[in-house]
Order: sequence, then structure tokens, then C-alpha cells
Amino acid sequence: MNVLQRARPMPPPGDGPAHAIAGIFAAELKVPAVGFDDNFFDLGGDSLMAETLVLAVQKRFGVKLQTSVLLEAQTPREFGRLIASLVPEHPARELIVPVSGSVGQEPIAMIHGITGSALFANRFSRRLKEKYAIMAVRGMGTETGETPYSTMAEIGTNYFEAFTSVTGRHPEVIGGICVGGLLAIEVGRLSHEATGKRPAIVLIDPPSPGSAWLKPMPDDRLTERRRRDIVRKVVYWRLLRDTLTTVGFGQTRLGRHLRKKAYKSALLQAAAGFVPSSYPCDILILASSEWGATTVKDYKGWASDKASVKTVVMPGTHNKFRKANMDAIDAEILTFLSARSEAARENPHRQ
Repeated sequence: MNVLQRARPMPPPGDGPAHAIAGIFAAELKVPAVGFDDNFFDLGGDSLMAETLVLAVQKRFGVKLQTSVLLEAQTPREFGRLIASLVPEHPARELIVPVSGSVGQEPIAMIHGITGSALFANRFSRRLKEKYAIMAVRGMGTETGETPYSTMAEIGTNYFEAFTSVTGRHPEVIGGICVGGLLAIEVGRLSHEATGKRPAIVLIDPPSPGSAWLKPMPDDRLTERRRRDIVRKVVYWRLLRDTLTTVGFGQTRLGRHLRKKAYKSALLQAAAGFVPSSYPCDILILASSEWGATTVKDYKGWASDKASVKTVVMPGTHNKFRKANMDAIDAEILTFLSARSEAARENPHRQ
């Protein structure tokens, strides 16, 4: 697995909140940007600004502070370390895996597909990794002893909070492959609610909103009969997984296979029939020709005037789509994010 436990663009241990703190410094001091080591008082801060800044930090991180804390922590880096010591790490933080080779400064949260594996993110090109620090999100329940999350709301909330905990900032660019696309939309919604900003969402051959089996099929509705079928699959694979684990074969090849099947069935149960809310965001959909016609039609029908949707259909089947179109997918993502940044510069108050 070509991943690192700590990515180069990430702040040193304890500095995670420094990103958010620097943003608060800039907002309160009314300056365009503040560096990690810029001093509050050297930037013109006074006692009145200190009071409003500390109140803003308290609200952002849910901690209790005295205004005099700025005598101890005068830079975003120092303040970030102080906040990190007061705020416990989110338990889902372990799901975020920095991707080897990522040297960019703006992080992208890339969410797994139906298997829960983070390995798909290792295929992104050097061009993309040089501009963006890619964080791969693996599924809770893919490792021994873990219990999968049971609902899309639970999954989305934990992924959002885990990513924020790791980087010290709410995710602004979120991507997902397969069912991870639906999760990316949900994480983006939470980010928009927290910041008021339009997130960028990158969907790599996602299932349609509301799909019963997470793939196009005739009469793709989540009926009661289909719901019962999904529940039976969950119970069946979970029972086999737990039986092998109990007798000590959980780490054998068969045990790992059953754990993967149990995870996939649990994620299917959580996502089947799920229709995410529409909100102000910019979405890029990269669809395989196998699913493309259905995917494009359904997402255009789902999007309200609050969401902009760009669709690109590429040749290939769903299962081999990423491997067959690696360079083209990366090029489309770079073009999409570059155009979005340009639009934000021209219209910074766009909502």
C-alpha cells in the first residue's frame, strides 16, 4: 500500500487547528491572509480585537478561553497547538490516510467506494498530487474489530469531523468514487452548513440518487421486498464474518474476504435509496459509458438552481472505469477546480 502515515503538506503534530486559526486571525484583523507564524500584535491587534478573536475561536472549537491566552499563543501555529491540546482527537480520525506523493497545499478528501478501500486514491497522477494534498478516506468496518456505521448521516458526519480534525479546516474539495460520490455530497453539505461556502464535489462514476442497488437497473426503486433482500444479505455476511473471527480465522484470506463482503452489504444497506439534499455547490460528474446516460439524466434532475453540475462521460465499464481513464479523469478534475477558482476570484461573494 503506497501510503504514508503522515503526509508532507500536513502541519506538524498539534498544529492542525492552525489553518482555521489563521483564517480567524485574518477575518478579525481584516487582512487578506495570515501565515502560521505571523504575530497577532505585530499585525496590529489590540485588546478589543483580541476579545472578539478569542470569542470566535471559542465558538469554532467549542472550548473555553480567556482573552489573555493571546499573551501565551500569539501566532496561529502557537494558538493551534494550544487548541489541539484542549480538543480531543475525533475517533474517526484514523480513517483518513494521506496519499503518498501528495505535495499540494489545498487538501482534497477522496472517499472510498463500495469496498471501503482507500487504495483507489493511489492512482491519481503526479500533476494532481503536486497541486492538491490528497487525503483518502477508508471505511469504518474494513479492519478487524470495527463496526460499520449504519446510516448515511452517521457516515457523513464522522467523515466530515474526521477530516476537519486532521487538517484543522472544513473540507472545501470533496471527491468520491462509486457510492463515495453520494457520501461526498453529504460531507459537502455539512461543510457548506459550517462555513457558508460553496464546496467543490468530484464524483467518479457515482450511482444515481435514490438507487436501490447502487447501479442502474430497470425499475430502480427501493421497494420493501428489495429492502428485505438487502437486510438478509447483511445478516448473512455478518454471521459468517463473526463466526470465522470467533474461531480465530478472522485474519485468514477467507476471513478477510468475508469481512469485505460484510462491509459491502452494510454500506449498501445504508446507501440504498438515499437521495442527498441539494445545496449551493459545484459538482463534476465523471461517468462511465456503461452508466453515463442514466447518471447524467438523474443528477441533472436532482440538482436545483443552487447546484451547478458539469458532466463528462468517458468510455468503459464501471468496474474498470478508473484504471482505463486515469489521465483523462485527472485532467478533468484539474480543469474543473481551476475554473472554479477563477470564478471565485471574479465573484468572491458567490453563494
